[in-house]
Amino acid sequence: MEQISIQQNTAGENDAIHRMLQQYNARYMRDFKEYNFHISERGKPVAGIVAESTFDTLEVEFLFVKESCRGKGYGRRLLAHVEELALRDGLKRVLLNTYSFQAPGFYRSLGYTQLLEINPCFGEYSQFYFMKELSGK
Repeated sequence: MEQISIQQNTAGENDAIHRMLQQYNARYMRDFKEYNFHISERGKPVAGIVAESTFDTLEVEFLFVKESCRGKGYGRRLLAHVEELALRDGLKRVLLNTYSFQAPGFYRSLGYTQLLEINPCFGEYSQFYFMKELSGK
């Protein structure tokens, strides 16, 4: 029997494992594309979105706006930007999830439909899954 050990990952090992997963998934999932953008103030990122598509769906991995920059419309602008690009690329929907201490109301205000709430999910916090159908309106 082969001797193995379980060890804490380094950042490089996390990246390598993520690449292995992406390579495996690529055999089953097609039309993969990244939609990663940020907004800078004075040359420093203050908001960003990381999303990827496969088949006809865009999945937002995360959207974050620095607390001191909230209320400026940065999150709304980033999400609108990737939705517009996704629509132009022929995608039909956007999927994302968030927590009760993050932004469920924000996504509802942008026309996202709540698909699922897990309550409780982590301690006292709920997790929400949302979807939005894209249209050329």
